[in-house]
Amino acid sequence: MKRRLGSERGVALVAALAAIVLIGVIIAGVLFSVTQDYRISDNSLRQSRATSTAELGLNRIVNEWSLPWNQKLTGDTLKRAYTTSGGGIASVIVTKLNGPFFWAVSEGVSGASRSSFQARRRYGVLLRLDTPQMNFLGAITTQGTTTVNGNVTINGNDAAPPSWTACSPGANVPGAAITPTTTATVNGSVTLNGNPPMLSTPAAGDSNTYFNYGNTNYSSMAAAATIQYPGGLLLNGVAPIVAGGTCAASTIPANWGEPNHAVPASPCESYFPVIHVAGNLKLTSGRGQGILLVDGDLEVAGNFSFMGAVIVRGGLKMSGTGNKIVGATMAATVSVDDNVSLSGNTSVLYSSCALLAVMSANAYPKAARQRGWVDVF
Repeated sequence: MKRRLGSERGVALVAALAAIVLIGVIIAGVLFSVTQDYRISDNSLRQSRATSTAELGLNRIVNEWSLPWNQKLTGDTLKRAYTTSGGGIASVIVTKLNGPFFWAVSEGVSGASRSSFQARRRYGVLLRLDTPQMNFLGAITTQGTTTVNGNVTINGNDAAPPSWTACSPGANVPGAAITPTTTATVNGSVTLNGNPPMLSTPAAGDSNTYFNYGNTNYSSMAAAATIQYPGGLLLNGVAPIVAGGTCAASTIPANWGEPNHAVPASPCESYFPVIHVAGNLKLTSGRGQGILLVDGDLEVAGNFSFMGAVIVRGGLKMSGTGNKIVGATMAATVSVDDNVSLSGNTSVLYSSCALLAVMSANAYPKAARQRGWVDVF
């Protein structure tokens, strides 16, 4: 018997169509894979740009810091926006915390259009004002021969300056800190308070206590002082000067800010100058605030009040009526003939709030140590 074969017409077409379908599936798979890789790469790129933008915001806010921001009250916020060359936007919100701390959060957005795909990253950093680390051992610290007469008050119990309602007192310190070899003579109606009222410590005889302040020192602060005076100076009637609604910086007549707070606030209440005197200084009447650095001897001869830090390389003499220093005082008495003499109606009072205010006024922020930076989701 002979076998008859059927027609095979159309097989090639079927095979070709099958090959086309298979190739199409392969091409579709490749296209899908490439598209996914592209999207993943594009997303990673946008995320990287958003990360860089957020970090840029944190860096810019520190680099462009304005000193008036230091005077904000706890809970106050400030907002800034920065744009990158690639179209990214960093929105930064800084919140004032207690003490010298600020919490900064930066949100970085990649892309310039809200209609297009955007990536976002948020980072936060704890900022701390880089204030001088002055080692105030008590309301007054000295290593020189000390004589106290009359109606004198020395108090190391922490208290806010009068009228400074935004202050919160901290820990108490000794009223007076002296060296074990210091000769101290006390006569009259003297009030000495603190924890303890008087402390005898070798640290009061260490020059580092008086002249080294962490990342800075006495010489650096004196060189960068807001106000500079020659030695051998007599200043009378130091008082705030307001002109045109602003606090007018003035050397003579001397404007050292306004320590007496009121409502509404005076423009000079937020002015905390660093004052350097290249020699001896005598003060009679007036008021001021800030950091006072005296290369020689300081004499306060009556009715003068100061809020902040007073550091004297030489001796200290306070006499007359109405003298008051609220903050802390250090007299290094570097020469053997230097001494400390307090008499009349004089008060030397410790206030951590006053010290924090004057230290923070001229300080710039830096990231806090240890866990200062966090990823905020």
